[in-house]
Amino acid sequence: MARDRDDQREVQQPQIPFKDPVERHEPQRELDREPMERYPIRESEMRTLADIGTFRTLSVDDLAKQRYTGNHAHAQAEVRNLVRQGFVRIRTKHPSKAVYAALTREGKELLNRRKTHGDQQTYYAHFVKPRELRHDAAIYRLYQEVAGRIAREGGTVRRVVLDFELKRSINPRLSKLNSVPESQREQQRQQIAEDHGLTVVDGKIPLPDLRIEYETAEREQTKVDVELATSDYHRDSLAAKARAGFSIYALREDVGPLRRAIDDPELTKDILSL
Repeated sequence: MARDRDDQREVQQPQIPFKDPVERHEPQRELDREPMERYPIRESEMRTLADIGTFRTLSVDDLAKQRYTGNHAHAQAEVRNLVRQGFVRIRTKHPSKAVYAALTREGKELLNRRKTHGDQQTYYAHFVKPRELRHDAAIYRLYQEVAGRIAREGGTVRRVVLDFELKRSINPRLSKLNSVPESQREQQRQQIAEDHGLTVVDGKIPLPDLRIEYETAEREQTKVDVELATSDYHRDSLAAKARAGFSIYALREDVGPLRRAIDDPELTKDILSL
């Protein structure tokens, strides 16, 4: 996901504070019935929509740093335009006053309309679990870190997969195991994990927060599974993620508390600071 260069005309725009729209009063747009030309969307704004939809929610501050190379005025101007047109909803979390963005149903529909042939990227709309906003939004920052390493090694990212997508595919199959003879359950659980490129650990299938599917410099198709650990992780949970082969990162401010909470140098030595 390449970064946009700043449009010099946008740099001069004032930074107007965001206001959270009241959901029940937000206008609903029927895109099927109205011509798309009514909503002029720049290519840079479409890429912003794609970033938000791919990661479900992200911080507007992180968006400005990554997509707009640090130009906060440009980022805020384009996000405000997308909010006005009903494609994006924002939410401010207190007391940090961090501003988060998520797609509306209309924003998701717009992205799906613009998909090219063969594009398998899944897009998401709406905020989920307000208490987890900080963690969920940081997945975008985590992606930038890992994707940067992939690019430096000559690779090309092809698709981003969140745990939501893996759960949708895996959980229905797991729920059917209750009707399978006990002697066959473990074998079928192993097969489900294998079908998704995952591993069974202690009778369960750990899921990564983020999977990046990419093509190496040698044109090989591969993936990396990544977990964003927080200070409230339990030792057993972190151990299962490590045994599953996930690369484990933590936000810089969480690394110290996480290591103290786990209190296992061997387990936490490979946690990477984000």
